Amino acid sequence: MRVTRISFVILLALVWSSRAVAAGPLVYVANERSNDVTIIDAATNAVAGTIAVGQRPRGITVSPDGRILYVALGGERAVGVVDLASRTVVARLPAGSDPEAFAVSPDGARLYVSNEDAATITVIDTRNGQIVGAVPVGAEPEGVSASPDGRLVYVAAESSHTISVIDTAALKVIATIPVGRRPRDSAFAPDGARAYVSAELGDTVSVIDVARHAVTATIAIDHAGAKPKGVAVDARGQWVYVANGGTNEVAVIDAARSAVVRYIPVGKRPWGVALSPDGSRLFTANGASDDVSVIDVESGKVVATVPVGTRPWGLAVGR
Repeated sequence: MRVTRISFVILLALVWSSRAVAAGPLVYVANERSNDVTIIDAATNAVAGTIAVGQRPRGITVSPDGRILYVALGGERAVGVVDLASRTVVARLPAGSDPEAFAVSPDGARLYVSNEDAATITVIDTRNGQIVGAVPVGAEPEGVSASPDGRLVYVAAESSHTISVIDTAALKVIATIPVGRRPRDSAFAPDGARAYVSAELGDTVSVIDVARHAVTATIAIDHAGAKPKGVAVDARGQWVYVANGGTNEVAVIDAARSAVVRYIPVGKRPWGVALSPDGSRLFTANGASDDVSVIDVESGKVVATVPVGTRPWGLAVGR
């Protein structure tokens, strides 16, 4: 369906006036093959619902106000907009060709969507649903992350083996940072001073000094064939969690030492990772076993395995 500015504003008004359906944290899992999102109640580790969203959902995130779920629909050249109060898709935003991953700005006003086959980032104004620009980046862009202050966006360019740094005010690339082979994802530390980039073929995580646009350390994932992908950083910036899709585990990095201190076995081919709001639980989307592993962060052990849809790719945590 085509979304005009007027119709999208009306839809947003309906979303903002809706009553929330749950008080506790929920985990939303994008299932690439079953074309839906599984909802997991993080308090009970039980499936709380399923939302049909459209073709090939991959990247997924919750809006900063917790009312909207955005899902990249690779088979529809769109980002689906889900009203979390009604758990229904209320709009599909044009997002360029082959949208795969994206970031939402800290104020919720923009989406930055990677177009893997076009080597661009499509920028969407969430207030009216319109595309406001397209930024050329490195080859085969995938993972996208926004800095905590919203001034920068990092784009992992798989074939260029680089991070493209976008100035969000100017909507242009202001730096290109070489990293490991085939970078897939990135995450900023809470203070915005550092960022961490996973390299699938390099089996490494690059630590970037954000102010200097420079790699300051390269952390080896010393399990052969690890294929690191999803990255999450805890709220204190103390721990970095990296999903190793090739070895079915999560690497735990001590940020102060820039070193892996633990490996946690999970389901098959973990891809996306996310932390609970209080940081006590880590969730992994396991694409080859069609489930989500729930990790107790303190003990470093899986405390639950939750069956979801087919080929879970990414996940997000919200209300």
